Amino acid sequence: MIWREPSNHSDDCYFCSLNVHGLNAKNRKGILYPNIPSAMRPVPGIHIPKPTEKLKDTSSDSEEEDDGSDDDFNAAESNDPQLFPQSELNDLVRDLGLSKNSAELLDVDLVYCSNIPGLMAQFQIEYDAQEFRLFVDSCKRSFKAVLLHNVNKYTSKSVGHSVHYKECYENLAIILNKLKYKDHMWTICGDLKVIANLLGLQGGNTKYPCFLCEWDSRERSQHWIKREWPVGEKLEIGSKYVIEEALVDRETILLPPLHIKLGLRKQFVKALNKEGRCFKHFIHAFPGLSATKVKECVFVGPDIRIFM
Repeated sequence: MIWREPSNHSDDCYFCSLNVHGLNAKNRKGILYPNIPSAMRPVPGIHIPKPTEKLKDTSSDSEEEDDGSDDDFNAAESNDPQLFPQSELNDLVRDLGLSKNSAELLDVDLVYCSNIPGLMAQFQIEYDAQEFRLFVDSCKRSFKAVLLHNVNKYTSKSVGHSVHYKECYENLAIILNKLKYKDHMWTICGDLKVIANLLGLQGGNTKYPCFLCEWDSRERSQHWIKREWPVGEKLEIGSKYVIEEALVDRETILLPPLHIKLGLRKQFVKALNKEGRCFKHFIHAFPGLSATKVKECVFVGPDIRIFM
């Protein structure tokens, strides 16, 4: 084929003139390839141009050599990194056609705010560290740290976010260091996994999962009989369930009320007599669930609200 730049896309473009709609491997033999001036088949008598083997040097011998200097270029006086405003980042995301998840990955690993008083001043809020608590949590998509007002007078303020960080001891230590936690000493709330990581407790299904007492998870025969358990020892590395140095004081931890409610609900159903009237009432109250799911407390959100 002899190719040249088409003059238009209506009747002189090879790719626009070729209709491949509805064609497959069975009927591809019936494809009619267009013969147009921009894509001609070679025929005898037509001169086929050949590319030159070596490019011609167009520079003049009398032209002075370039010394590599530019009068308009000014070197940066500082080695500080250049910060891109949000508008330029939005333009880059739009030009690249990135999705929401890809746009988050384009940003840095961890976004945080270490100047908490300055952040509150921007929202015209009188900042008092004793009136706020730090909430830390993660999901499949992100890891976040949020400041919550104790009486919900102000909206939550995100002070840390990452789409790469996982919920582990090392990452929690990094985020607390970036937020200058020791300067504020907020109370901390989160799920039981976050609390265990903050206090350096051993993860997984351990024998002593509680940070307040020495409740033995393996001693099932005493779970419904024994009401008082020994108070937990000091959080020292090498004790029964401590493997790392605690990142925060145990007195600053707030127990998550939602997890307590869900745990009480689950233990209540498990303690019921499976042949009694109360358990049978649960079977009739949740007709969409099998008896096995009710026995193991496999409830979804609407079921939990009915249960409560």
